[in-house]
Amino acid sequence: MDSNRKQLYIPGANAEIIYRLMGLGMSGAVLHIGAHPDDEDIGLISYLYRKYGVRAVYWSANRGEGGQNRIGPYGDEALGVYRSWESLEARSIDGGECLFGPFYDFGYSKNGEESLAKWGREELVREIVRAIRLVQPNVLVARWTGKPTDFHGQHQAVGAATLEAFEAAGDPDRFPELKKQGLAAWQPIKLYHSTDNSGGDLSAGGTVNLFGGINPEFEKEGFVRINTGEFDLIAGGTYQERAWLAYNKYQTQAMGLAPKPGNFYYYFKLHTSLVKVPEKEESFFDGFDPSLSGLADHPADGSTVLREKLSAIRNRCHEALERFRTEDPMKASDSLLEGLELLREMRSALADQDLDNETSSALDFFLEQKTVDFEDVTTRCLGLELDATCDRARIIPGETVRVTARLWNNRQIEIDEISFKACLPDFWKAQRVDSEQKNDVPTMSPQREFEVIVAETADLSCPYWLLNPRRKYCYLWPEGEPSSRPFSPSPVTVSSRVTLGGHLLTLRRPVVCREAFPGGFRELPLAVIPPISLQPKTIQEFRLVGGTEQRLELQVVARNNSEKAIDGSLELEVPEGWKVIPGRITLSFSAAVATETVRHTVIIPAGTQAGRFSLRYAIRYRNRDYAVVVNPVRMGTPGLPGLADESTCIREEYIIKPSLVTVHLLDVKLVEGLRYAYVKGAKEQLLEALTPLGLNFYCISDEEMGYIDLSEFDAVIIGPNAYLVREELRIYSSRFLEYVKEGGTLIVQFQGYRYQSPGFTPFPFTYHQPHDRVTHEKAPVTILDGEHVLLRLPNTVNSDAFDNWIRERGLYFFGKWDKRYNTLLSCSDPGEDQKHGGLLDCQFGKGTFLYTGYSFFRQLPAGVPGAFRLFANILALPEARILERIDFIKKISLFSLLSDEHLNSVARLMSERWEEDSAYICRQGDSGEELYIVYRGEVEVVKESGSQETVVYLAGVGDCLGEMGILADVPRTASLRTRGDVQLLVIKGAHFLSLLRQSPDISIQVIRLLVNRLAASTG
Repeated sequence: MDSNRKQLYIPGANAEIIYRLMGLGMSGAVLHIGAHPDDEDIGLISYLYRKYGVRAVYWSANRGEGGQNRIGPYGDEALGVYRSWESLEARSIDGGECLFGPFYDFGYSKNGEESLAKWGREELVREIVRAIRLVQPNVLVARWTGKPTDFHGQHQAVGAATLEAFEAAGDPDRFPELKKQGLAAWQPIKLYHSTDNSGGDLSAGGTVNLFGGINPEFEKEGFVRINTGEFDLIAGGTYQERAWLAYNKYQTQAMGLAPKPGNFYYYFKLHTSLVKVPEKEESFFDGFDPSLSGLADHPADGSTVLREKLSAIRNRCHEALERFRTEDPMKASDSLLEGLELLREMRSALADQDLDNETSSALDFFLEQKTVDFEDVTTRCLGLELDATCDRARIIPGETVRVTARLWNNRQIEIDEISFKACLPDFWKAQRVDSEQKNDVPTMSPQREFEVIVAETADLSCPYWLLNPRRKYCYLWPEGEPSSRPFSPSPVTVSSRVTLGGHLLTLRRPVVCREAFPGGFRELPLAVIPPISLQPKTIQEFRLVGGTEQRLELQVVARNNSEKAIDGSLELEVPEGWKVIPGRITLSFSAAVATETVRHTVIIPAGTQAGRFSLRYAIRYRNRDYAVVVNPVRMGTPGLPGLADESTCIREEYIIKPSLVTVHLLDVKLVEGLRYAYVKGAKEQLLEALTPLGLNFYCISDEEMGYIDLSEFDAVIIGPNAYLVREELRIYSSRFLEYVKEGGTLIVQFQGYRYQSPGFTPFPFTYHQPHDRVTHEKAPVTILDGEHVLLRLPNTVNSDAFDNWIRERGLYFFGKWDKRYNTLLSCSDPGEDQKHGGLLDCQFGKGTFLYTGYSFFRQLPAGVPGAFRLFANILALPEARILERIDFIKKISLFSLLSDEHLNSVARLMSERWEEDSAYICRQGDSGEELYIVYRGEVEVVKESGSQETVVYLAGVGDCLGEMGILADVPRTASLRTRGDVQLLVIKGAHFLSLLRQSPDISIQVIRLLVNRLAASTG
């Protein structure tokens, strides 16, 4: 295979032509299958393309929408757009191509069955088959095996589906819909699996770190080893160095690897081969001919005639490669032109060959793509370059845009004839506006100018997979192109037909807007946007149901996207019975990029039941309603500060969504009047969902973390992963625990592994690794303590609170914890043990600590009613705990005559104390400083006489202990010892005496209690 490789260093732009020339004589292609962008064996792609010139394509089932974003604000669909750009940038460096499936990345999944159930097994197999028939590979490399060792359930699903797709791709009876789209059956010859070379063969118990090194466990039959650390003389570095540069383009995932020379090994395990292979393979292509001639064997089944024709074309490719010189690429052009003519002749004669229809269709599709490759490489060698630009990047339906097409004849070769054509969508028009130029001046670079008129009915620009609302876990694709492609094609392209020396070449170029800006330049594709775009201030409103009429105050910003003055009429459509003020109004924009803010009052009728309601904005312009919101996704130039905007972005796509405001009317009870502090963590929208309900939140900044008076707040809520992303929170964590100890309520949402470090929680805990999580959003939830105040006040919480959850139940559940924590709920993914660590609380001093791994940060912004009810109860804990204590102590004789006001005071004085079995609460002879009330468990009153201990009384729930020592200021007359684990309510002596002075009723009760005890003791 190395005979085609030039053994010299060739710098500059022409180096890329060398790889392309190597590939022209090859039919071998490798399709690498994974689940997410960045799953790929990155060195494989660089190695295949740059060593052999073969086509190397990576297919990802999804676009990574559910992943993290370490560099910007984009998430979900917008993140999928951004990560698609990153994949394109990675492939531009390693030489590969990228394709994508239509599947939505719904986040972490534990097993393949869950992912297959959500995506659909048949759908997943079909889309891998689509990729196989589109790429027509000889070799399939599956990144995942479909086994539990793949870990992520999406990995397992893709691995399992790849095995089935390998068989199905060559069966013309499978997926006939793909055949209708022009994708004939194609059977790969080999299927390999990637291996984990970080610790040997894990299935065999390997543990040594062998990443990139020789692995003796794989040095055997059935494995092929490649060395991506080989030096590439064309690029001036190793294949792996190039691969690391490509991998670093996954910036949203915080990838960062330093390229370095030296050997670097990958191993691939052969799963299936349709040809006989050597006992020890040296290459993916052992056992078959990966050159163009190999098409005669597969799929043409040994056609001698085809072999002769293909060999002739391959020979011309070899000649071109030998003749190529970096200082004069034209030396290769004669061989390329001859090969191109042979290729066209062969394609036109396919119908005369003794081939079945399926094979003929597959070969025709292959030769069509190869013809385009030949034309592209040939024109590069000839120095011909087509340029197609427009005068602006963004247009609206009905407008015109100037398009300029120019053929640069850089080598001033003799050209016989040149023509230009603008390729447009249906109902668009193009008119030439330049004067006719003669084609007999070959030394000039001719150009054509067109006025392109955008159809009034033109589709708005949007990535093709986002044009229609997706199903829950899968995007709706068009039939055929551009399905699987990274992005939609430009709406306007230009082609140029060039005739020279009797040879015809076609050059094609998408139209772009090329312009400079401070800090760089860009080439943006032409985008069709609405004449007037709408941006509601909020797309969701949350309100409680009420018996009276409610008013919503809504705002929307309308912006003129035209370069001239325009008018439009705006209307807000509401559900039947609702009212909106004002009705339809006319907007007049006198200048380009002008904006106007429009306010509407929406009146919700009294008695409207709980539910989800849609309000729709629509702007009417030229007899067409535009009822969409346009959300731009932009990539900026590295090094420029701030987020990219429309003036500085180098990539731009528009996500078009219906211009809806969703109103959530919730049947939820809240405790009013409480004050909350919030410490924000990872990006989420929990406050946006809660604040409109009348709750009072104050966000604590980094600057005030160390000194703000936390006692001013009834509860402090810590946002997701705040302990990871807020250094000040980690520094001042002890202040928050002290706040709990003094009577506050601390509510902590899920935190990463760092949170298990000492000093962040009242009592110790650890996560399992990997951490406990429940990824199935419909996993049954068991209520462990239905009498707990959290599940009773102010809303009754039962199993229906977990209906209609999205994405998951929760993550970062506690794995092991101190027994002073109370567990309230449990759930698990199918086939797993119950996870009890998702919602826990404990009493710490006078206050309450609560940790929740349940994903409220997803459920509340999604308007899940049951999640609102449960979280409302969590927020009510400060008041509910007091009510619970009041309910308990008013049944105790000491406090039974107190008013509600006095009971409230007593309850707030109390702290809680937890003791293990056989622990001494106090000793006989100690000074009496605290009053104890048994809250749970039993306490022995022990008299000590010398070495003798006698249990004189067994105190149970509700018993008061220690009041004699407090009142008389005398030593304890007995010891108190726990029998089993015990929870106590504790009132300090000083506080108790102060309470007696303030409340004569309590004093009377204490006197009666003492008299009764004295009488009982004297008999």
